Amino acid sequence: MEELLIDVTRGRVFTFVGVFSLLVGLWMMFVASQRFRNVVIFGWTCFVQPLVDLASGYGTGEQQEKLERFYSRQAGGYDFTREFLLKGREEALRLCIGHLRSRGRERDLVWVDVGAGTGLNVEKMSKMTDLGKTFRAVYLVDLSPSLCEIARARIIKNGWKNVHVVCACACTFSVPEDSVDLITFSYSLSMIPSYFSAIDNVAKVLDPQEGVICSVDFGVQSSPTSTGRVNTLGGMLNRNVPWIYRTFWRVWFEFDKVFLDPSRREYLEYKFGTVKSLNLCNKSLGRIPYYIWLGVDKHKDSRLQRRFNSYEISSPYLAPIGSADSYTSVALPNSVLLENNTKGLPFPSLFYQKEVWRVYYEEYNPLYLQFKDQYIYAFTWEDPREDAKLLNFTSDDTVLAISSAGDNLLAYACLPNAPVKIHGVDLNPCQGHLCELKLAALRSLPYDTVWKLFGEGKVENFRDLLLDRMAPHLSSNAFQYWMKYGEKTFDPNGNGLYDTGFTKWALRLARVLFYVTGITADIEKLCSETCSLEAQKELWNSKIRPILSNRIISKLLIGNPMFLWKALGVPRNQANMINTPILNYIVDTLEPAIQKYSIASDNYFYYLTLKSCYSPTNCPDYVSKKGYEALSKPENSPLDGIRLHTETLNDVCHKLTKSTVTIAVIMDHMDWFDPEGKDIVQEIDALWNVLRENGRILLRSASMRPWYIEKLEQRGFICNAAATRHSGTSIDRVNMYASTWICSKVGSHRMNSLDLKI
Repeated sequence: MEELLIDVTRGRVFTFVGVFSLLVGLWMMFVASQRFRNVVIFGWTCFVQPLVDLASGYGTGEQQEKLERFYSRQAGGYDFTREFLLKGREEALRLCIGHLRSRGRERDLVWVDVGAGTGLNVEKMSKMTDLGKTFRAVYLVDLSPSLCEIARARIIKNGWKNVHVVCACACTFSVPEDSVDLITFSYSLSMIPSYFSAIDNVAKVLDPQEGVICSVDFGVQSSPTSTGRVNTLGGMLNRNVPWIYRTFWRVWFEFDKVFLDPSRREYLEYKFGTVKSLNLCNKSLGRIPYYIWLGVDKHKDSRLQRRFNSYEISSPYLAPIGSADSYTSVALPNSVLLENNTKGLPFPSLFYQKEVWRVYYEEYNPLYLQFKDQYIYAFTWEDPREDAKLLNFTSDDTVLAISSAGDNLLAYACLPNAPVKIHGVDLNPCQGHLCELKLAALRSLPYDTVWKLFGEGKVENFRDLLLDRMAPHLSSNAFQYWMKYGEKTFDPNGNGLYDTGFTKWALRLARVLFYVTGITADIEKLCSETCSLEAQKELWNSKIRPILSNRIISKLLIGNPMFLWKALGVPRNQANMINTPILNYIVDTLEPAIQKYSIASDNYFYYLTLKSCYSPTNCPDYVSKKGYEALSKPENSPLDGIRLHTETLNDVCHKLTKSTVTIAVIMDHMDWFDPEGKDIVQEIDALWNVLRENGRILLRSASMRPWYIEKLEQRGFICNAAATRHSGTSIDRVNMYASTWICSKVGSHRMNSLDLKI
C-alpha cells in the first residue's frame, strides 16, 4: 500500500511537471512566434512592400495614407523591431534632461515629442526622471492613427495623467501652451516631407531663453556640406560619412520614404544654435549613419550674454559692443560673429555652452592637423609648488600659462589666494579637451569619482558619467572627443588615462625595461610607503642607475632621437640646447631628485611614471580632497576664472587686452624655437605688450643659459636665473630642466623688432 501511494505521488508530480513544462514550452513558442511574426512583418513592410509599390506605381497619395500603409500592419511589433535599428534614442533623452537640469529647469516643464510613434520615448524618460514632477505636460505628436492608438494604450497602462496624444501633422499641429521647454524629433525628421515647415512650426513655441530642441535621426553628412559654417556645428569629429555608406544607405532608405539627405540636419543647424552634436553609426547593422543633436534659440538663448560678458574684461576683440541685448556688433577674430550674423547663421557652437571655460577657436585651422586627434601629455611635468614659491601668486593676479594637461592651471586655482583669472594656452585642441574634462568632473562629480578618473585613471561607468553628469559642462567639441575615446581611455580593465598620449611610450618602454632587466620588484619597493629615503637611495645606486648606464640601453633608447621626441616629447631644437651627453643629462635629472624627495610620499611625478596612477597622499593638488573642496564650491569657485585658448601663445597675447596679464608661465616653450628664425622676437614682443608694468615671465630651459635670454634682455626684460641645476643638485621635484628664469617687464622696449639682429 505504501509503495502504491509513493508511485501515485510520483506520477502526480511527474504529470504536474510535464504539464507545466508543456505550458511553458507553448508560451515560449507563442512568444517566439509573436516575435517571429513581428520580424517577418517588419521585413516585408520595409524591404519587400516598397519594391512592390514601386513596381505598381503606388505611393503618390497623402502622407497620412502612406504612413498608415507602412505602419498599420507592424504597429503592434514596432517597438520590438526598432530597438535594433533606431539607436541613440536613450542617449539623446539623457542629454536632454541633463542639459535642462543644468539650466535650472527641473520642474513644471512642457515637452513636445514630434513623430512620437508609440510613445516609447516617454517610457524611457520615465526611467530617467520623475515624469509627474518634471513635466507639467507631455504632448505626443504623430500623424499615424495606428501608432497613436498604441501610444494611448501605453498612457493608460502606465497611468500617466500629464501625457497627451496629438494625432496631427508636424507642420501644423498646435498645443495649448505659451511656450515649450523641450522639443524632440526621434527618427521622425527624416520621414517628414516638408521638414523645413515642421522645424519652423516648433521654433515658434520653443522657449527662447531656456528651451532645448533635440533630434536623433539617420543622416549622411559630409565635410563638403559643412563648408563656410564649420564654427556653428559643434565639432567635425566623424561628421564625414564615407562615400560608399552615404550612397548606399541613402538609396536604400528612400525605398521606405525615409530620407537621409543632409539638408534636414543642416536646416536644424541653421535655425538653432548647436549645443551638442554627435556623429555615430549603427555598427551592428552595416554601419548605418545617425546623429544626435541638441540646440537652442540662436539669438535669444540665455547663455549668449554670459559668454560675451565673460570676454569683456579680458579682450577688446571678444567684447560686445552696444546694448546688453545686442549681439550683432561684436568684434571677434576674423569678425566671425558679424560674419555669421550677416549670413543669418547661428553664432559659433561654443557660445551656447553652459560653461565659459573654452574660448572660441577656428576648428578648421590647418595647424591642428599635426595632432591627429591625440594629446601629447596626459599629465603635466612642471612642478607648480616651485612656481608658487617663486611667483607668490595673489588674488589680484591674472595668469597666462601653457595648459599642457591642465594640472598646473588647477594647482594655481587651488592656492589660498588663487589668481582672479587663469588663461591656459595650448595649440593642440585635444589638450583643451582633456582640460575641459577635468574641469567638468570637478564641477559635476563627487570626490570619489573624480579620484577614480584622475587619481587612478580608470572608472567603471565613464559613458554614463559623461552623458548624465559631465556633458552639460563640456563644449560640444570636447564632448564629441570623449564620447569617441573616453571609454577606452578610462577602461578599468585597460591601462588607464596615464597610458595615453605620446608620452605613453616612455612609460611603456620603462615598464618593459624594468621587466627585462628583472627590477620590477625593486621598482615596487621604491614606490612603497614603507620605503625610506635611505632605502630609496640604495635602490637607485644598486639597481636602477647601473641599468641606465648600460651602453646598449643608452644607445638604443636614451640617446635615440626618435625616443626623445616620440616618447619624451623633446623636440630637435631643444635637444640641441643640451650641452652634455643625453645619458649624463638624464642621470643629472633623476639622481638629485631621488636623493632629495621621497617618490612614495613627496614626488607624484615619478610615482606616476612608475605606477601609472597616483596615491591619495601623493598626487596633484586638484585630485586631493582639500583641492577638490576648494575647486568644487557651488559659489565663487576658482574654476570660474579659468579660460582655455586653443591657439599659439603669440596669437592669444595679441587678442588679450594690452597690459592685463601679471604673470606668464611658459614652461620650456621657448626652447622649441629655431635660433635662426624670427618667430621668437614676435613672441617676446607679444608677451611684453600683454604684461602689466612689473609683470613677470617664468620659463624653464634645458640649457643653463638659453640663447633667447639675450633676446629678452634686448627687448627690455630684466632676466634672472631663479634656479640653476648643477650636477648633483635638484631645483624642484621633477628636476628635468637645467635652469628656471624669471624675466620682469621693467621700463620700456629698448629695441624695435626690425632693429634686432636674429
